[in-house]
Amino acid sequence: MMAPLYGLVAAAQLLSLASFAIALPNGPIRRDAAFAAAKDQSYDYVIVGGGLTGLVVANRLSEDKSTSVLVIENGYIDDKPITSIPYMASMLNVADMWPILSAPDPGLNNTVWDVRVGNVVGGGSVVNGMQWDRGADADYDAWEELGNEGWGFDGLAKYFKKSTHFTPPSRSTVKQFGITYDESAYGNGPAQVTISSFQYPDMKPIFDSWKAENLPMPQEGFADPVGIYWTPNSVDNKTATRSHARKTYYDPVSSRSNLKLLTGTKATEILFDGKGKSLKAKGVKITSRADGSTGQVTAKREVILAAGGVLTPHILMVSGIGPKDVLDAAKVPVKRDTPGVGSNFQDHVPLYMSFNLSNVAFPNPTTPTTNATFNASAAAQYEKERQGPYTFGRGNALAMLPFQQVSSNWKSITKKISQQADPTKYLPARYAKNKALLAGYKKQREVLINLYSSNVSTLGEFPVQPWGRAAVAHQKPLSRGTITLNTTDPSAAPVLTYNTLQNPIDKAVIAELVRFNRKHWARPELSQYKPVELVPGAQYKTDNEIINAAIAQLQINPSFAHPSCSAAMLPEELGGVVDSELKVYGVGRLRIVDASIIPLIPSTHLQATMYAVAEKAADIIKGV
Repeated sequence: MMAPLYGLVAAAQLLSLASFAIALPNGPIRRDAAFAAAKDQSYDYVIVGGGLTGLVVANRLSEDKSTSVLVIENGYIDDKPITSIPYMASMLNVADMWPILSAPDPGLNNTVWDVRVGNVVGGGSVVNGMQWDRGADADYDAWEELGNEGWGFDGLAKYFKKSTHFTPPSRSTVKQFGITYDESAYGNGPAQVTISSFQYPDMKPIFDSWKAENLPMPQEGFADPVGIYWTPNSVDNKTATRSHARKTYYDPVSSRSNLKLLTGTKATEILFDGKGKSLKAKGVKITSRADGSTGQVTAKREVILAAGGVLTPHILMVSGIGPKDVLDAAKVPVKRDTPGVGSNFQDHVPLYMSFNLSNVAFPNPTTPTTNATFNASAAAQYEKERQGPYTFGRGNALAMLPFQQVSSNWKSITKKISQQADPTKYLPARYAKNKALLAGYKKQREVLINLYSSNVSTLGEFPVQPWGRAAVAHQKPLSRGTITLNTTDPSAAPVLTYNTLQNPIDKAVIAELVRFNRKHWARPELSQYKPVELVPGAQYKTDNEIINAAIAQLQINPSFAHPSCSAAMLPEELGGVVDSELKVYGVGRLRIVDASIIPLIPSTHLQATMYAVAEKAADIIKGV
């Protein structure tokens, strides 16, 4: 289950907006013919996953005309309005997501949750909330501290710029709302980002209320992402449409003869040559979604996994690379016992607070769904001018705050981390059985204690939006999830157990974020709205009361749709799956370039980070 989102547009409205769809590049291709033409062929690089990272890496590798690249993507190209119109980012585009359910989550009353993973060319960049931000420098420096040379912020900085181009909002909007930015923080890359020139009137007093908090307010969050700041969305300012990886990294180069995109095709297994220390990837088994036909493709240089934080560990395990006990239980022949596959799983944990507000301005984010006349006018304005409310996504401001800036109890709560003498009590059972996994977690814990105590890294997210939706999100959870196989059908969807709130410190942190948010909404600058807390409810005071109420209301979610860290880039003695060159330990000619390689989740929405990671990955593969 997912927390409800505003802005659901009627089916009739979707049909009326069909004219916004964009033609497929090079025209429609018969899927069965494309599959037949691709199977049994050899390519220098076979990339599994045509999402954000897969398309970035494919673009960069195919710059060399002598290098052939095949991208295998289970989804299709989709240009329906929901994939293009910024306003529709407030909808859940489930048609372009995998139909995966989690295992019952013990920490959330054994609730089963939808696992939001893109199943479309462009992946998460097509279905996400379009937020464009990055973590603090210290978050990436932590990756290097964990044993990954070159992966600190200094090693990533140029790639954040290489991927991105920023266009400011209109001068009148900047003046009216006090928007600040610094274009020099961005580069001249393919991904287009902007702050919408349309802002709802209540955005000004609500954003201004944060100024009264006497907290850091950097001019540009993409340069200094600690404090309260304006943030762009991944929107092309020229067309007022979503800027996603297919539009920016694939469409412009789709005519390259050495680049092939095979859609509607599932990669079912990695093929190998050799065994033991000579094991190396040689290709991929594939199945057509159109007619179920099967085949295989060969990689002359490398197989590159870009299937994401949920599906990359799944295909590794199905192929025999993973924890031996998991593979044995599913009767998958073990090619290499790699306990880190499917371990260390992380995501941000939101609690969807909300307040009933009085005296809200007209229009506001609920107006399109409550006022048909306004909605029709907004749709017409967008269709004619590419301006107005339909150019506004989910929001353009964030408060990303260090723990000590939101909690007077930060020292005592942080101290409890090191007081957990036996961390296995708060971890999946596999950590007690594997010394490397436990050593890796303990090393992460040392890093996290420093970040919890720091003013240069953030722990709490507070999206700043022009209405009573006032979520908080825990950015550095201590709990860890697992991904395993369906033992009766390993090829079926992976079994993801979030283990949300397994570590009680996560509960304490979230409760502190709620209390800070309550204090903020009680500020005199917001008194005009007479805010009344609806979720979880002001009557809930203690940590347990706050958390239990939110769980009962289904307003704590195990995921902010940032699944990551499940095939971590760490030394193997710390439970790692790939090294700092993204090579899978013990397997030749196999790399991973997606969010599964993150060792420790940064405090940010992951989109911009993954563009930077993919750009760096391409350079590593090319030997630049």
